[in-house]
Amino acid sequence: MNHESPETTTPDVDHPPAPVTTLVDLSLADAERIMALEHLVWFEIAPGVSAQDTLAELDFSRTRGAELASPTPRLGVSPQAGPPLAGMYASWAMAVTAPGADGGLVRLPMNGLTWVGVHPDLRRRGILRQMMVEHLHSAHDDGEAIAGLQAAEPGIYGRFGYGAASLDVTLTLGRGTQLDAGADLDQAAGEVGTHIVPAGTPEAMEVIQRAHLGAAESTLGAVTRTDAMAATWFRDHPVARGGREPLQAMFATRDRELSGYALFRRTPKWEHGVPAGEVQVRELAASDPASLLALGRRLVDFDLTSSVTVDGRSMDDPLLWWAGGPRSAGLRAGDSLWLRLVDVDKALTARGYAGAVDVVLDVVDPVCPWNERRWRLTAGEDGVGACLPTDADADVHLPVAALGAAYLGSRPLAAQAAAGTVTERRPGAVAELSRAMRGDIEPIAAIGF
Repeated sequence: MNHESPETTTPDVDHPPAPVTTLVDLSLADAERIMALEHLVWFEIAPGVSAQDTLAELDFSRTRGAELASPTPRLGVSPQAGPPLAGMYASWAMAVTAPGADGGLVRLPMNGLTWVGVHPDLRRRGILRQMMVEHLHSAHDDGEAIAGLQAAEPGIYGRFGYGAASLDVTLTLGRGTQLDAGADLDQAAGEVGTHIVPAGTPEAMEVIQRAHLGAAESTLGAVTRTDAMAATWFRDHPVARGGREPLQAMFATRDRELSGYALFRRTPKWEHGVPAGEVQVRELAASDPASLLALGRRLVDFDLTSSVTVDGRSMDDPLLWWAGGPRSAGLRAGDSLWLRLVDVDKALTARGYAGAVDVVLDVVDPVCPWNERRWRLTAGEDGVGACLPTDADADVHLPVAALGAAYLGSRPLAAQAAAGTVTERRPGAVAELSRAMRGDIEPIAAIGF
């Protein structure tokens, strides 16, 4: 479930005085208040899904709520009713695959922020800022150098230092779409076996997680769930799914080894007696191109269907080009993963670089003041980097969000400089840094969280 607050800021508007709030740990004992806030913020009700089922996905060791210090009585509510939550947020200990040294990839820990919400009566009163500052400072204290989220509204999180680091590309394919690859890949795909099982069983969820983690090793930008998340993520709720089938898992095996998976659901539809069912692919990942091709070919070949929508792809995804390109695949794109460097030095040292670089960064970061200074980033031809504090003159002046946007090898810093968000102080420094941070391919979209 992807939860990010729809709170926005409107300039030049007088707002009531900020309420005094305290941030506290939440637990299952707060289920009623959590669900009341959830329904007010998101107004999404899942029939047949209990509060216990909904909250099972939360890690309560990382879930916090905002309480009013002096709540006032509310008309229309029993005097015995407790005060509502003013806001809440949660996170998971996830991971993201970033560019590594010497042309490889590296999976790095990532604090995945979710369930951010502010009570509608208390928006634009500083509660979101209070929660975000605490969240980022706690991540710093816990040694989590990178934070990520998916934003319901893109205008919110840039002011807290997050940058949009990948795109979420959705492809719409017709049934029977030809996925054309080279002869060698065709032959390899023919050696891949696939089979379908219901996704909501413990046995299936365990295999989904193995396939998910395996594919992430070779997929730039992949965000991975924890094992605890995976144990509840795909449970089936018959009432909530309505007329659609249960979520299905399609597994790919190559040489008897698990090599990929797809999660999909079909919706029956008939038009003038002609079948026009829709296939919605929620996740699709593979450890090698042949397995991805084999999975894709099965997904576009279901009886009684006419269209296949595949979420979570990238701009240079093989599936897009096997299908003939953007005009053939009905491409639609939006922002996906927003990244935030909680600790600039640790985050920039942890990833690899496409070539040698030696630049001094003057980083602007008022939310995390330990980052707001000059840093010298160096890397050799092997792509192994180091980022250390320095008093040398700056070569590049930039907000921390620009580094988050470029972290996965997309959103080049040269393009951000052209847009005015990055300032060059030494001629050629931006190009040098931009080339070193680029990836060979575009990052895949993040899974929903």
